[in-house]
Amino acid sequence: MEQLADRHGRGYRDPQNASSRIKRFAASVRLIAGLLFAGFVVLGAAPHQAQTPSLTVIPSNGPRGTVIIIVGENFTSNGSVANGIAIDGVSTGNPLFSLTTDGNFVYNGIVVLAAGTGSKAVTVIDSGGLTGSATFTVTRPTITLSPATVTMGETVTIAGAGWVPLSSVFITLDADFREVAASFATADATGGFATTMEIPRAVGIGKKVISFEAADTSYLGNTAEARELTIPAPKITISATEAVVGSTVTLDASAFLPNSALTDLSIGGLDVGEGVPTTDSAGSLTVSFTVPGLNGGQIVSVSIGGTTITKALIVDNSTVPPVSDPAPEPVASQTTEVFADLISNGGNLIRLFRFDNATQAWDFFDPRPEFAGANSLTTTVPGDIVWVNMVSGQEFQGQTLLAGWNLVSLK
Repeated sequence: MEQLADRHGRGYRDPQNASSRIKRFAASVRLIAGLLFAGFVVLGAAPHQAQTPSLTVIPSNGPRGTVIIIVGENFTSNGSVANGIAIDGVSTGNPLFSLTTDGNFVYNGIVVLAAGTGSKAVTVIDSGGLTGSATFTVTRPTITLSPATVTMGETVTIAGAGWVPLSSVFITLDADFREVAASFATADATGGFATTMEIPRAVGIGKKVISFEAADTSYLGNTAEARELTIPAPKITISATEAVVGSTVTLDASAFLPNSALTDLSIGGLDVGEGVPTTDSAGSLTVSFTVPGLNGGQIVSVSIGGTTITKALIVDNSTVPPVSDPAPEPVASQTTEVFADLISNGGNLIRLFRFDNATQAWDFFDPRPEFAGANSLTTTVPGDIVWVNMVSGQEFQGQTLLAGWNLVSLK
């Protein structure tokens, strides 16, 4: 190609070659700008932060044996958990279960059997190595008693709280380091219960402390702190500290053996008792006596069920009331007439016995016709003490006779 020289003498360059160089330069600039922009975007972007796994335990507290629900969030997406749940560091051996795309799960039915009370860690490790933790507090169930002081024959109310819902609780009553009574109670849906127990004769009399203990029957290891009640000592109170000869004094006895006979009531060694009164179901009774012709300080003695209690009484014989006419002698009645209601009630009366102190002999009465000629207890008088054997319970002279033997003072 012929080259032309410009007026300055430089050679002439092809305009098409220059255009190509310009295009190549522009492309290079665009590439460099693109790389710089991409680097700016990469370097300026905030790094992705993974969320921390979390656990929630429902309920958050309860006794050993509580069934809990575990809710997990933010674990490995589409992961799983196999034998990865532990309570207080002990594996629960849970079967395999899967996590959601978000790494969430709800697991039902883990039973808390951690030893001891207090806060216990609940941990979950999934297939991706992510770990979550929560706390479950193992609590101790309780019992409370009412009233705080009782006597034999009275009833105590035992209330429980914080037990495994619908579980069975074994309650024992201990006295003098031995078990004397026991019963069962069933906790309701909230873990509470209320039951009663009568204080038995086996507790024994005298001032002492008895204790109630409670434990679940499911071998979960739940026990309540023992609670104590006070049994008061037997005592007597009299209506006066001083009394004149011939006056009437009332005596109250309490905390003796229930349903036991008063075998001695004396003052200054003189018997002032009448009949054989018995204590009620709580070991109490009230009797009255006439002050005999004594003077000065005297000892009032009461014996009930083999236990004797004394009290002092000052007797004043300076003013002796006039002597009243003696009470008429009691009138004897035919035994068949006295016990007619018991005999006619389908033969409810089985047999009677009476001990005669004068003859030191026993008399008996059997209502069956074949014993008519053998009966020695053909008549009775008010005040007689008889043993009555019954087939079943029945009212008699203002009191209730029970099935079996009954000690009765006739009216």
